[in-house]
Amino acid sequence: MPLSTILWLGLLVVLAFLFVVTLRRMSQLIARTRGLERFQKAVEGLETRFVGSVGPLVRELDDSRRHAGDPVTLRDRLAEAQTVLGQLREESTTLAAPAGLTAAVTGLAGDLDRAIRAASLVEHGLAAGATASLGRDLEAQTSVKRGALNLRHAQEAFTARTREIAMLRPADIVPGGTVRSAVAAPLPVYPVSESEES
Repeated sequence: MPLSTILWLGLLVVLAFLFVVTLRRMSQLIARTRGLERFQKAVEGLETRFVGSVGPLVRELDDSRRHAGDPVTLRDRLAEAQTVLGQLREESTTLAAPAGLTAAVTGLAGDLDRAIRAASLVEHGLAAGATASLGRDLEAQTSVKRGALNLRHAQEAFTARTREIAMLRPADIVPGGTVRSAVAAPLPVYPVSESEES
């Protein structure tokens, strides 16, 4: 076999190998892109439900502190929000996060936990307010105020985290589970101390 034929066959093998490697990398990038887009869409859906449930509740809590809100409507809204928050917390544990974004899922769950604790504090305040004649008026006002503030902060943290996740691109997540972007670095959980809640 002439040398030129061997060279052409060698070149053909190298080109075929490069084609296979390129094809494999493209399929990995496509898979990462689809996985990230699914994750971003799921997180955005959670955030929409979170804001839709907690936003009106926080506004009504502010109105109630100015004695402009209806306590019965407020209790109903609180019960609905607590149900939604519980569902969101459960769903957050089943999010299929791309490799390298597990810290983001932990942060989302932490924000939801904070919101659940804040809603319980509001519930305590409303119950104390119903028995305000027993000298628990100050306790009721303090619990409602702190609970509303913690709900607002939890919502803001969740929204900020959602925006950070929405800004990620597939190129930010490299194989091996590392994250290239500062946006996707481990996101803070915003812990709440006991004194802040009570």
